[in-house]
Amino acid sequence: MMERKCLVFSFADIEVRESEFNIVRNGEVLAVEPKAFRVLLFLLRNPHKLITKDELLDTVWSDTAVSENSLTRSIALLRRLLGDDTHEPRYIATVPTVGYRFLCDVRVTEENVIGSHEGETSHAPTASTNTPERAAGEQRSSGINKRSPGLLLARLFALALGILVAGFLAHRAMSKPDGHGSAVERSATEQRVTSNSPDAPVEWAVVSPDGKYVAYDDPTGLYLRVIASGETRRWDVPKDFIAKPSSWFPDGTHLLVTRFDGPMRTPSLWKLSLLGATPRKLIDNADAGSVSPDGTRIAFVTFLPNTGKQLWVMGADGSNPRKIAEASRSEGPGYLSSWILPPAWSPNSQRIACIERHRVASVHPVTDPSSLWTRDADGGDLQVIFKDTWLGSALSWAPDGRILFASRANKAGERDNEEMRSIRVDERTGKATGQPQLVTNGTGTIGGISITSDGKRLVLWRTDTHNQAFISEFDAHTQKWKTPRRLTLDANGNMATAWLSDSKTVLFVSNRNGTWTLFKQAIDETTADVLVEGHSIYLPRLSADGSQVLYVSQTDPANPSVPESLMRLPVAGGPPQLVVREVGIGVHQCARLPSTLCIFDKNEGGDNVIYVSFDPERGIGREILRTRDGCPNWSLSPDGKTLADFPGGHSIRFFSVENGVAHEEKTVSLNDWRIGNGDWNADGNAILIPSVTATGTPVILEVNRAGKASVVLEGAANTVFNFMIQAPDGHHGILGTEVPGDNNAWMVDNF
Repeated sequence: MMERKCLVFSFADIEVRESEFNIVRNGEVLAVEPKAFRVLLFLLRNPHKLITKDELLDTVWSDTAVSENSLTRSIALLRRLLGDDTHEPRYIATVPTVGYRFLCDVRVTEENVIGSHEGETSHAPTASTNTPERAAGEQRSSGINKRSPGLLLARLFALALGILVAGFLAHRAMSKPDGHGSAVERSATEQRVTSNSPDAPVEWAVVSPDGKYVAYDDPTGLYLRVIASGETRRWDVPKDFIAKPSSWFPDGTHLLVTRFDGPMRTPSLWKLSLLGATPRKLIDNADAGSVSPDGTRIAFVTFLPNTGKQLWVMGADGSNPRKIAEASRSEGPGYLSSWILPPAWSPNSQRIACIERHRVASVHPVTDPSSLWTRDADGGDLQVIFKDTWLGSALSWAPDGRILFASRANKAGERDNEEMRSIRVDERTGKATGQPQLVTNGTGTIGGISITSDGKRLVLWRTDTHNQAFISEFDAHTQKWKTPRRLTLDANGNMATAWLSDSKTVLFVSNRNGTWTLFKQAIDETTADVLVEGHSIYLPRLSADGSQVLYVSQTDPANPSVPESLMRLPVAGGPPQLVVREVGIGVHQCARLPSTLCIFDKNEGGDNVIYVSFDPERGIGREILRTRDGCPNWSLSPDGKTLADFPGGHSIRFFSVENGVAHEEKTVSLNDWRIGNGDWNADGNAILIPSVTATGTPVILEVNRAGKASVVLEGAANTVFNFMIQAPDGHHGILGTEVPGDNNAWMVDNF
């Protein structure tokens, strides 16, 4: 045996030992992910000193090329373990765009560590266990074989008693009161499985039944990864086979995948083999397949004609497909429709759990409420577990009877970080038998959860993707848009939806401060000015004369039945004032002078939508149009004479507006392109529409009133174009884009 020195860093009643991967805070031992631990050690060695991001990345990730998102995730993990606050930090302060600074004084001490000649180490005894008898025993170089049998038995008994006591204290620590009588929840540690860059974000991932493999896809293809070694190989499928993994078959050698075809990316379910057999199609127009644990059936969601509204079950070979459930109907004003998210089977293969999302008549960032329910595999015996606005889209049913699901981590904030929770459910009755418990948390939303057949390992994938605002310049010579650039350097959600009259300043909302706030920023600047702070502020637009900023605010985004407020804010300065307060306000928009027409749409429940005029000074006006297709996406031409809406699929409908009333004029179809929304260009002679090619490349189309389409901008395969809004002078455009961050698969053992 030999001794060596171990450094111990102490600050604010917290200890960090150099040779361990944990933090001791108030007597509680908290495990730390190795990379995050190395980040903390580097900061502790340099207290009060500004440490740049590059220094940390070069030191901690010297053997791997990673993005800043990995460092951001590690800092977030450390703050959570230390109980630190981002806005009022006690330990780790962020220096925007530069790096981090450790704020506390740090005391460094040395501690003896006993190690074997083989390099194994253990800490020297602490004062509480360093008794005179033990000290004397450790002075004997001949070891334990010279101690008396009685002393040896006594020591073994004391050791066993110590283990029991430690186990009892650890159990109590897991439910330590928080001072309000409730238990402080502890979370398991997520371990990284994939390390894809934002250029190739992981889009879906599922763990094999034996826990050895993860099947995942990214924009470059479908892959199989060996968890233990990290060895990764591309799945041997045709080049045009664009697919995501949905579920493993119980034999662990076959994988159920969803394949996407054509301009509409129509999904179908296929069966792939690890042994290299030809892929086999099971059924068309189906998505989100889940194989039952006994391997006899597959549950899935239909795609056409009612996307995501029906749950079906079929045999494992694709035989005998039958509908077993349908999404519920609207619950009243403010609600549009419902759809069913990917299903999960009970361990006994007799029941199915689903999350049903109830879509509200609003645009981002208002949250859609959701229901978690189970029913038997024949479609009967519906049991609603609970309904929650903050329920995510991922779930899985573990072998021990717990349903694991994603949920918003901070219900008071307006960021999309999600945690994983579990609730124990009787798989025979489908009823809950416990209360939700925290399993793990992290940065980003949880896209999916899968669990091994023995229930000892789970794999989830997180999507840290945000809406971002880009600025593009129009090339009058080529009649196309140049390569876009970011409007803002902030990595949180940023949604720009309007130009000021100068065509040089944009209006946008951002959740960079925790809630959606209204900003303005010149396109040649890198910083923004706050216009309005509040809660759930979204969709800034400009009045017809350009003197007022119009936006919508929701005081209770968790309750769609609460009226929303359409507000106005003078561009020249002054307090916000109420224009209209209504339930179910969707999109609002004004024409430009000489027209003074302003419109908002209002959902009356289900598919019933009315378009209503309003005046920013005098409030609500008359009804302009009524539809029964629930279409929430539309755009008013700059001259106020034409309204175009987008009912889904390939179509655009044009309505002429005369004397305050809209009449349907014509419908045009773009059979080669999927259409969801659009915005009129500055001249009002065409519409700018986001779409995607058959191979997944995002594009902006310019479509004239006759329905002729041309591609005016192409993007990268791993991004999504949401909209383009041209400035009044036509020289620049706002491009709304979804930008992926650290989108990867993570693993949790013994959860």
